[in-house]
Amino acid sequence: MTVYFYRRDRAPATAPCLPPGLDLRVWRPAEDGLPRRGPKHGQNLVWWAFSRLGVFARPRFAEVSIWRGGRLLHRLIVTPRWRRFPFMDADDLQIGDLWTHPEVRGQGLARLAILEARRQAAGAAGRIWYLVEANNTVSVRLIESCGFRRVGVGRRTRPFGVRALGRFEIETPLP
Repeated sequence: MTVYFYRRDRAPATAPCLPPGLDLRVWRPAEDGLPRRGPKHGQNLVWWAFSRLGVFARPRFAEVSIWRGGRLLHRLIVTPRWRRFPFMDADDLQIGDLWTHPEVRGQGLARLAILEARRQAAGAAGRIWYLVEANNTVSVRLIESCGFRRVGVGRRTRPFGVRALGRFEIETPLP
């Protein structure tokens, strides 16, 4: 699998303007403790445990989500450097694991969440990274529209054929 590596250097970001009826939430295990019950509770328990165990280079993990009523519409996570992302510096952050409910795709929610993640990271992050599979043209257009620039091409390793043990590696840096 070919992976594109995108990066945005430190830059101020403004708060996204949410349409009426939407609620933007940010959860940080280091500050907020255990995750609230919800659709991603199981995954967030793992992220909470990683945070508590010191897996990350620093305690800046966050989940940014957009809700309408009690329904999750979009979510992404922001991870500090850890073994999966060896190309990052200690003060860098990475935006990933984006998910948008199929019924609301194409309405700009991912862009709003990325803007909020950037705003939350302002002053606390060096660079912000975003990785995407090369064939995911929708995600490529999204991140480029958010001002990120492609800085490399690489892959995800699978030691012993196990994806969970893999790391993302830049094989071809771009100028």
